[in-house]
Amino acid sequence: MNFELVVFFINIVLVLAMIPGIYRKPRELGSNSVLILSITLVIWSLAYLLNNGESGIVTNKALMAVMLFCITVAASAQFTFSLSYTNHSDWINRSTLILLAVMPVITQIVFWLEPWHNTLFESRALLETDIAVSFWARANTLYVYNLVSVSVLLLINTFIQKPRVLFLSSWTLLAGAVSPLLVQLFSIVAASPFSRTDLSLAGFTLAGLGFSYNFFSHNPIETTPVTRDLVVEGMDEGWIVLDTKNNIVDINPAAEKIMGFSRNEIYGKPVNYVLGELPNLAQIFDGNRELQMKRSIKSDDGWRYLNIRISALYDRRKNLFGRLIVWRDNTDQKMGQDARQRARDEMFVLLNAISSAASNSLHLNDFLTESIYHIVYPFRSQGAVFFLLEEASKKGDSPRMVLETHFGFPQNSIRDLAVLTSTSPLFAEIIETQQSLLIEDVKSDPRVPQPILDIDCECLLTIPLISQTGEEKKHLGFMCLTRKERPAYSLDEIVRLTIISDHIASLIDNDRRRKLAIALSERQRLLRDLHDSVSQKLYGLVTLTEAAQAALEAGSQVDPSQILSKIGENARQAVKEMRLFLFQIQPIDIEEDGLISVLHHRLAAVEGRADIKAKFLADENIELSKDKEIALYFIAQEALNNVLRHANAKSVFVTLKQKNQAVILEIVDDGCGFDARKTDIGGLGLQNMKERTHQVDGQIKISSKPGDGTKITISVHKEKMVKPVKII
Repeated sequence: MNFELVVFFINIVLVLAMIPGIYRKPRELGSNSVLILSITLVIWSLAYLLNNGESGIVTNKALMAVMLFCITVAASAQFTFSLSYTNHSDWINRSTLILLAVMPVITQIVFWLEPWHNTLFESRALLETDIAVSFWARANTLYVYNLVSVSVLLLINTFIQKPRVLFLSSWTLLAGAVSPLLVQLFSIVAASPFSRTDLSLAGFTLAGLGFSYNFFSHNPIETTPVTRDLVVEGMDEGWIVLDTKNNIVDINPAAEKIMGFSRNEIYGKPVNYVLGELPNLAQIFDGNRELQMKRSIKSDDGWRYLNIRISALYDRRKNLFGRLIVWRDNTDQKMGQDARQRARDEMFVLLNAISSAASNSLHLNDFLTESIYHIVYPFRSQGAVFFLLEEASKKGDSPRMVLETHFGFPQNSIRDLAVLTSTSPLFAEIIETQQSLLIEDVKSDPRVPQPILDIDCECLLTIPLISQTGEEKKHLGFMCLTRKERPAYSLDEIVRLTIISDHIASLIDNDRRRKLAIALSERQRLLRDLHDSVSQKLYGLVTLTEAAQAALEAGSQVDPSQILSKIGENARQAVKEMRLFLFQIQPIDIEEDGLISVLHHRLAAVEGRADIKAKFLADENIELSKDKEIALYFIAQEALNNVLRHANAKSVFVTLKQKNQAVILEIVDDGCGFDARKTDIGGLGLQNMKERTHQVDGQIKISSKPGDGTKITISVHKEKMVKPVKII
């Protein structure tokens, strides 16, 4: 087997190995170049095998043209492999490929045009000597080995900066790259048994073997060598190098982008040209200390926020030879922080507004309605509805979803959505997972209830209202939001809406707990009042009746009229207490009805039905604030309660008069009276009246004598009314 046949089979095996290897590692840098090199070597060796006889002289002109083309393509493939492997892939562009194609194309044109072929290729000499003796062949060889030399220098420059371990582990790659040069040198200076054979094919075959071995190596130290220059040039931080005179001598691309100047524009210029806005710049660079500062600059894209670090540069002898300014562009980080801060501020304002709505609303429906208005605009929603979970009326029944409030839904849909079962596929899934559910295409999703399908919306977001107290979670209902247009709700919007829904659920639960606590407290108060008033009177009736019955059975002398009088007195007092009790449990709205109307109602409902002649006179247009009206009502109520319970009065007279500077309330009764000089008489009732009077900066006067009734006078300053201005 001759030399050409061996080379041919080696290249065939190389190609067959490279194709599946590249299929397994399609992203390996330089793989395409190695594949092109391998295919070119197969074509080249086949042409060489077919056209070389025992004498080693090429006899076919067409196949000789193929070999000329293959040698230039092989050199170009090795060159592009070196560019890719040394992280210069950006150099491989359309212009580079066109330049690499110029020499092969011109060679083929010159080779096939007879006048040029005879002149440059010296066809007579080609029949008698080696192909390499012609003029164009020598030029072509020079071009080829210049490309090979450049590729070798690129690889050596990359690996020589690396540790020795990496340099030694990459010997096959470097040996392959330098093989075409060594083989060509060997063929020129040494006596060789292959003197009649062109050894370029063998050299590129060795290059292909070296590249392929590195390509298939399973344990490379670095898959692709990373050079210091590549890191420095590609880093996001910008740097400027100054000499000892503080003139700019070098910058990297990141600094060019930040400053808006190219390297050529600012080379050799003083640093003041770039950093002229910094204060005390001369003092900063006079010293050798390291300095760090923050700065914002305005560019065409807006404001940029930079972190600048200035440090001195020393050689190995600790001599200062320059300074380094490192710019870190924190614009994206700053903008992200600002955006997050704005989002937090917006959420804080929104949650605060919802909390304010909860504290200012008397009814749950009002609170949820106002909450909807705060939600729909910032989250670009056209419809919103709140469902609250209602406990099942019977054991075994499913809880119902009752519509509490809505926005943007037509009336016919509201009627259909008034009551839904929790077993609906939409709600059942959310109750089970306790997670929000986003339906991006409402029309095609079978879980959506028909009333929601009837409205014009594209997407639906349903969020559970879950309150948590300790480890206990309680499902209260759902918040549903709709959009008529895409895009659907983003993940960030869903997270924020979930926070809002949890806050609303917490407020609903707190409101229910507060109302339950108030109801329990009121129930305790009612029980206490019943026990202290009505029940005591009834107990007294029972005691008198049983005592009279026992006396009669024992034959004692009992005055029936006296006993019946006492029973009647206790019964009447019990009726009075009951009427007072019934009146007190009724809701009273002084702010809406006014002081005069409420006092009229009190006297008619209690004193008027307790055999007490009640009379009330009041001036019109009483000028008092709501706080003072409320205070006067509770003072009057306390005084009337004392008349009802303790005075044993037959009549009571209440007047409300308006003077120039004050409003005067008087309560006069004809009861038993008491000694006003004894402060312990009257208990907490009189003390409460005094405290309420002082709270509104008023004055109270209590006049009473035993057997002569009681007169209570309260005086408060009236409000100054602003007269409307007439516009002529």
